[in-house]
Amino acid sequence: MATFARGVKLFRDGQYQDAVDCFSEVLELGGDKFKIYDSRAAAYQKLDKLKDALRDAKSAIDLQPDKWQGYARSARVFCQARKYDAATRMVELALERMPSDLNRRREEMVLLQEEITTSQAALARAISKRTYHFGKLPVEIAAAMFSMVLEDNHQYVITLAQVCKNWRHTILDTPSFWSTLVLGNRHPKRKVKLWRERSRDRIRELAILETFADFIPTFEELRCISMDTLRSIRFDAQDLAQVFKDLPNITPSVLASLHQVVLHTPSMNFVNLTITDVPEYNWRVLELTNVLIPDYYDLACRLSQLESLSLSNCPCHGHWYDFLWFLFRNPKLARLDITAFVHDYVNGTDGPEDREKLPAVITVPSLADILIEDTDRLANAFLPSLTAPSLTTLRISQHRQRLDSCLRWLASGPAATLTTLCIHRSSVDVQALLDILPAAVALETFELTHLYGVALPVLKALGTLVEVTSPTESGAPVRRVRCPNLRKLDVSHCPDVVAWPVIALVKLRLPEAQPALSPSDDSPEVTKDAWPAVRRLESLVMDRCQDVDADKLPWLRAAVSSVSCVYLTRKTAQWRR
Repeated sequence: MATFARGVKLFRDGQYQDAVDCFSEVLELGGDKFKIYDSRAAAYQKLDKLKDALRDAKSAIDLQPDKWQGYARSARVFCQARKYDAATRMVELALERMPSDLNRRREEMVLLQEEITTSQAALARAISKRTYHFGKLPVEIAAAMFSMVLEDNHQYVITLAQVCKNWRHTILDTPSFWSTLVLGNRHPKRKVKLWRERSRDRIRELAILETFADFIPTFEELRCISMDTLRSIRFDAQDLAQVFKDLPNITPSVLASLHQVVLHTPSMNFVNLTITDVPEYNWRVLELTNVLIPDYYDLACRLSQLESLSLSNCPCHGHWYDFLWFLFRNPKLARLDITAFVHDYVNGTDGPEDREKLPAVITVPSLADILIEDTDRLANAFLPSLTAPSLTTLRISQHRQRLDSCLRWLASGPAATLTTLCIHRSSVDVQALLDILPAAVALETFELTHLYGVALPVLKALGTLVEVTSPTESGAPVRRVRCPNLRKLDVSHCPDVVAWPVIALVKLRLPEAQPALSPSDDSPEVTKDAWPAVRRLESLVMDRCQDVDADKLPWLRAAVSSVSCVYLTRKTAQWRR
């Protein structure tokens, strides 16, 4: 027993190998095998000889299966070996055999059990980070994920196919990922062959870019593809009549069943989009640039499913009535972009006697986004003829006639639903614009740029309260903030902008200013839901507004998350020097 005591002393002194030798010597001399095996297992564990430690712990359990020590030792060794399931089982067996009066030992086992649970969770997280989960996904889910990425840019199909072997197999084995064919100046014929194979002759989108020049050999390959699945075409700088002649597989029925038609030409090009034997087109998106359409009315009569219409430099030489037919015939129209539109405007909606008469006011229930740019009087001519209950965005730029009728139309109703109003480089009736602000309760983005004598009165109005009728039964006047949801304000290139009205409108929208916006003393209380909450201004742009005091900018930047006030560009500053 003197040798066993010496082994215990060596263990406590940290001389674990000498302790193992002593315990082995005692075992040969015939000491208490249970204690010797348990003690030598502890020494082996300190030496990180876990197999020897587990063998001795098992021997102790075999000698005294009713005692807890062997199980406790096995639990510690298993935990050190990261075999957490076995360690958990050993702790449970040790606790079952441990006397109830051994509180300290029981607490040690409970702490060991918690340590095992924590280590087990950490190991699971580490394994999860290293595990290749994509390989376990069903193909349908992987394909859906890739489809979401490719919606923004189909060119990512090449990048995704180069990530790893599994991704490549998924990409190459899914024909729908190769349904978009874009032809430019880089090996177009070879690309057509490759896309034919991978899409299995099911091309849904065909785009011919301006850089494309290899017509004859490429079109020979394209003619071998069935275009029955085609749903979108985009042609840049091509002679469309010649394209349809060289591609007879784009039949009239295929053209009529398209969902998107995009035609861009570098200079004015005469295009006849109407087909005699096709009375109805299924087009949802129509985008034309530099296209001269001979008969707007005939084309409009064939379209009734349009959701987006974009016309850039597409003059209409017929009756004003012809263009209005696009709006009347397409109740699903949600987006309307018109740039450089030339037309002979007439009052009213009376067209030729042989055509159906348009209503005085055209209802476009889904129209949400309107862009009017570089026109003479388009906004004043046709916007007052519309009822647009869903209008949220209106952008007007370079409108040469003063915006009178358009702004009065906004104030009469559509301003209540507007979230974005942008007016750039246009002549504006200031009072008509001010009349819009009290009704624009949903307005979040407001841009007035390159205007003179307009921004300052607007800023003053936004920085003061307005009396409006209370929505309660009493109808008492209540003072409220104009445009309470305003988050982004841009008054760049407006020379009349100064700092003090900007500071006033920012202060009016700070959280600490809101208690002051209660009803007047002689009016009853208004419920919180009666009026929208006033939001804090998040973005303020005042570029090229040189009358804004520089010493006021630190306060503005502290109150508003994003403030831009660039007095001069670097190029202009160098020139002035």
